[in-house]
Amino acid sequence: MTRAGFGPSFLPELREILLSTGQAAMYGPGGRLTEVRDEPFLGAWRLRRLGYEGRGQTRVSCVLATAEDRVVTATVDVRDFGALRRNSSRTGAWNGSAYHDLAVLVSVLIQEQILTRAPDTLPDQVRIQLPASRT
Repeated sequence: MTRAGFGPSFLPELREILLSTGQAAMYGPGGRLTEVRDEPFLGAWRLRRLGYEGRGQTRVSCVLATAEDRVVTATVDVRDFGALRRNSSRTGAWNGSAYHDLAVLVSVLIQEQILTRAPDTLPDQVRIQLPASRT
């Protein structure tokens, strides 16, 4: 029996989010705005590869690297995301973007589980999934 894979929009949307830039606002003493600049979503990390592993569309591999060549591979398995796997829903209450919920959720989890941590504290492989406290 073949398990259902991710919907066709998931990978292109995730790639677009990961490669996007946004505006970062810097504040100084007294809460005064000191600087506004464009910042890449990935920050100091660079996307080396993003694609499906093996046959089917059931597992995504996202290879990230720093300028110092620290490489971390994030894997996303369809089994960890239940009904969201189709990437066909947009929930306006928390996702005000043009992207589907799963692509946004996975990008946030990559940010939480990899991008906001010190590279030297991360394992070589990170399985991207909801923490037990949020399932």
